[in-house]
Amino acid sequence: MRSRNGNSPFIFTHLALIATLSFGADNYYIGYRFTAKNTQAINEKLSISKAMQPCSKKTELPALVLQRHSNESFESVLGREENQFLEFAAAQELRVKSNESFTAQHMDIQNSLILPTRCYAVEFNNESVTITATK
Repeated sequence: MRSRNGNSPFIFTHLALIATLSFGADNYYIGYRFTAKNTQAINEKLSISKAMQPCSKKTELPALVLQRHSNESFESVLGREENQFLEFAAAQELRVKSNESFTAQHMDIQNSLILPTRCYAVEFNNESVTITATK
């Protein structure tokens, strides 16, 4: 379809660019587990995996903005800003698991803090990364 001035390729190119920018969020599954036995940390793992399919996004969910250096990967941003991300994610859902065993001479207590694996929409900008929880 041509416009009156004959600039149909120009119009379609701009529409394609706008559509690409508006749907530019990548989706990642992120989970976390921290385990301590008798108050000693024994395991900590932050799992990050790129989603194969887009996750559904709700606009009323909170978002987190992290600073990003040029060409820095998402994994390195999360590694650097792990505490800030964990506080953000824990406000939405945090599970605690506790196992206790007692004998006459010994007591074992094992506690785990778990952020269940969840899909997050991640938008990359020049100097920041915006992470939005999805449902």
